[in-house]
Amino acid sequence: MTVQTTTGATNRPVITIKLASTSDELMQCYMLRAAVFIGEQACPYWEEYDGNDYSASHLMLYVDGEPAASMRVRWFAGFAKLERAVILKRYRSYGLFIPFVEWAKEFCRKKGYPKAYLHGQKRLWEIFERDGFYRVGETFHFSDHEYGAFVCDLEVDEKTQPTVLTDPMVLNRPEDRLEQQGILEDSMSRGASCPHAEWTERRA
Repeated sequence: MTVQTTTGATNRPVITIKLASTSDELMQCYMLRAAVFIGEQACPYWEEYDGNDYSASHLMLYVDGEPAASMRVRWFAGFAKLERAVILKRYRSYGLFIPFVEWAKEFCRKKGYPKAYLHGQKRLWEIFERDGFYRVGETFHFSDHEYGAFVCDLEVDEKTQPTVLTDPMVLNRPEDRLEQQGILEDSMSRGASCPHAEWTERRA
């Protein structure tokens, strides 16, 4: 999780970016997408909620605690696909898009993915190219918009990327806080007492 706090007596908002990890945060993602894609862009419901939400990670961005932007990340062999990125209309002048994409790229990099991939609407191509993405393949269209496929190379640190040899307790941590000790590590102080009753004991 990333929090950009205010400093001094400025009026700058507090920006928080995190992995959606509760049912309420997931509902916030869906609400933002409904407002932007269905409400503003007239996307049909069944095209927006396409059956991939439960196989993906969802990222949330908050402005002073208020849901302001969301993004979905799906995981493929060798690359992560950034998609369904939206910013609520009243926050679009805050300059949130690039920092949000950068956070998503860093999230993917820390998980060991060497490439971030996305489908960008034509009006956004220059923005993606300025942010280190490059076009791959031909132009295509779906849901009434023209798209291009873009890829960004991520510098994965082989020494720190998660592998099957990584400390097991690190792999138990929340995905956006792999560098912070997790709740299951706190439980290690209790030892391995195996407090549950055996099946035979329960039957008796």
